[in-house]
Amino acid sequence: MAGLKNKLKQLTSQKSEISKIRRKGETEYKKVKSMSRKYSSSLKSTQKRIDTFKQTAEDVNEMLSQKIAQMESIQRLKSAAQERLTLETQNKEQVESEIDFSDTPEEKQSLQYRLDSIISTIDEIKNEIKQRTSMEKKFSQAIDEIEKKKNSVSKTIKKNIESKPELAKLAKTAQQKLDSASKKFESAKKRESSVTAKLSKVKAAIPKAKPKTRKVKAKPKTSSAHNVILISIPLSTSIAFATSTVEPAFVFTVLISSLRSTVPSTLIPDLIFLASSIVVMF
Repeated sequence: MAGLKNKLKQLTSQKSEISKIRRKGETEYKKVKSMSRKYSSSLKSTQKRIDTFKQTAEDVNEMLSQKIAQMESIQRLKSAAQERLTLETQNKEQVESEIDFSDTPEEKQSLQYRLDSIISTIDEIKNEIKQRTSMEKKFSQAIDEIEKKKNSVSKTIKKNIESKPELAKLAKTAQQKLDSASKKFESAKKRESSVTAKLSKVKAAIPKAKPKTRKVKAKPKTSSAHNVILISIPLSTSIAFATSTVEPAFVFTVLISSLRSTVPSTLIPDLIFLASSIVVMF
C-alpha cells in the first residue's frame, strides 16, 4: 500500500511537470505556426503580384506596340503628304512662271486653270498634313503615358522579385521552426497521456478505505401514553401508595383522580389500563 501511494505521489508530480511542458510547447507551436503562415502567405502574395504585374506588363507592351505602329503609320502618311506638297509647290511655281511668259490669252487662261487646281491640291495636302500632325501628337502623348505605366510596372516587378528571396528564406526558417516545435509538442502530449494512463492504473489499484460506522443499540419502544402517565404521577402519590394499607379499589379511585387533571382525554383508556396494573401490584 505504501509503495502504491509513493508511486501515486511520484506520478502526480510527473504529470504536473509534463503538463507545464506540454502547455509551453503548445504555446510555442501556435506562435511559430502563426509566423510560418504569415511568411508563407507573404511569399505566395508576392509571387501572385509578380505574375499579375508580368501579365500587366505584357498587356502594356502590346498596347505600346500598337500605338507605336499607328504613330509610325501616321508619320509615313505625313511624310508622303509633305513630299506631295513639295512637288505641288514646285508645279505651282512652274505654272506661275509659264503664265508670266504666255503669249496668248487662251494659253494664259489655260495655265491659270491649271494653277488654280494646283493651289487647291496644295491646300488639301496642307490640311492632311495638319490632321496627320495632330494625330501624331495624340499618339505620341499616349505612348508617353504607356511608357510611364510600363516603367512603373517594371519597377514593381523588380521590387517584388528582389524581396522574394528574403521572404523565401524567412518562410523556410519558420517552417523548420514549426517542424521542430510540432515534434516537441507531440512528444509532450504523448508523455502526458502515458503518465495519465499510469496514474489512472495506480489510483485504481489503491483500495478505497471504508468509512467507520458506530453501532447504536436500539432503544426499547414505549407507549407515549405510558411515558406521559409515568411522568405525570406525583411523587407524593406514589409514596402514599407504597406505604398505604387501604383497599385496592380506593387506591384505583385516588390514582385515577390524581392523573385525570394532568393527562389529555385521548389517553384516558391507557390511563385506566395502567392504573389497574398499578393497583394489582399493590
